[in-house]
Amino acid sequence: MEKSPTPFLGEITAFTIASPDLETSLAFYQKLGFKELFRAEWPFPWIQVTDGAVLIMLRKDPKPYMALTYYTAHIDTIVSALEKKSVKFTQRAKKADTLKRFVFESPDGLIISLVGMVEGFSQPPGPGMLTMPQTDYFNTKKYVNKTVGLFAEYAHPVKNLDESLVFWEQLGFKAVSKFTSPYPWAIISDGLSIVGLHQSDHFSKPAITYFAADMTAKISKLKAAGMTGLKEQGSDNITISTPEGQHINLFQLGGGQPEPRQKERPALDQVVLETKRLWLKELSPEIIAELFTSYSEDEIMHHMGILTREELEKERNNLQLGLSNYRTTIKSFMLFDKKSGKAIGKSGFHNWYKEHSRAELGYRMIDETMKGKGIMSEAIAEIIRYGFEKMNLNRIEAYVSPQNEPSLRLMNRNNFTREGLLRSHFYKNGKMEDSICFSLLQNEYHKGRISTD
Repeated sequence: MEKSPTPFLGEITAFTIASPDLETSLAFYQKLGFKELFRAEWPFPWIQVTDGAVLIMLRKDPKPYMALTYYTAHIDTIVSALEKKSVKFTQRAKKADTLKRFVFESPDGLIISLVGMVEGFSQPPGPGMLTMPQTDYFNTKKYVNKTVGLFAEYAHPVKNLDESLVFWEQLGFKAVSKFTSPYPWAIISDGLSIVGLHQSDHFSKPAITYFAADMTAKISKLKAAGMTGLKEQGSDNITISTPEGQHINLFQLGGGQPEPRQKERPALDQVVLETKRLWLKELSPEIIAELFTSYSEDEIMHHMGILTREELEKERNNLQLGLSNYRTTIKSFMLFDKKSGKAIGKSGFHNWYKEHSRAELGYRMIDETMKGKGIMSEAIAEIIRYGFEKMNLNRIEAYVSPQNEPSLRLMNRNNFTREGLLRSHFYKNGKMEDSICFSLLQNEYHKGRISTD
């Protein structure tokens, strides 16, 4: 994260899970790499466990539920502030209560509880996916939980992502990443908790989610140890039903920084461009073919900024159909944020006609939270320079929808010339749309007309 928010709801966070049988639940979580921290009989029987990064409060209660819980020394102040934000509490502490507890719900039914600070409780120091450097994602020795990997998110299904984000922002959460594929979803955090909001019907209840670079091997070990209640979720992914009726996702990690390649396999021979905030790594038909021929699926997903296995198969099909022919080819670049190491976008040239020294400029931001920061303009300035100076292009074209204001500003900022309107030029959302044709010529670029701001 560029800058973590200051937690508003409390100083410690945990998952409270109602359990009809505490000892059975404890044995289950110990199999997943957790250990017991505390137990007590007051104000009800409970056992607290941790894996070094996540706290779970197992509470004796026959009624099944899982809550996102915050412990705070300032509960009255926080409750008052939430009431001013029109938050409605479904359970309130009484004045006589020694241990105060307040409960409310998200618009999509996720239970959130606030509890007065308990002596001896502390936040585990171990990193999850959000706080671990992405360069360490594939270094399994650095996982604090050796059994199931890196805690990623508390996955929460929502009806409308944008409306849900408004609610969570009131609680001090900030969108860390926001995507539209394969459905609208976002990762949010308040600097303490990590919640995934998924506008999807793929699952119907919240789930604690872990990722690991070696999850396939971890799942095999769990199966060999007699773990039950496992449901396959595609290749190398499972959902575990817990003894309390909750869900835990274990997913194979794709993306991030791959493990060091074996010595006998040479590094990719690719152009790497650099700007103030970005690394731009080349993707050509030859490089894509090499990736799919010699590299693992996780490495392919990292290099190509692919988020899901479905997208991976789509790119595999594109390769099989042919990314180039005798007339035209591509020269694209993945945009990697220097600070986080994340793949955040893609830009470059398609419809590259070498014979005619012209190509069409294209670009797409993968992570929507990076929009509006001038990043794409920064990348395009460098790509245009590369196109004219290294690819010997004479003409760069771009086709922009008349309604796409950010792209129109991008064209003006880079001194493209508007040439005309192409009627019914592309198909989108069930209808034909117009395009405005823009171009920039090599002699215009060398006259210094292009801005690199």
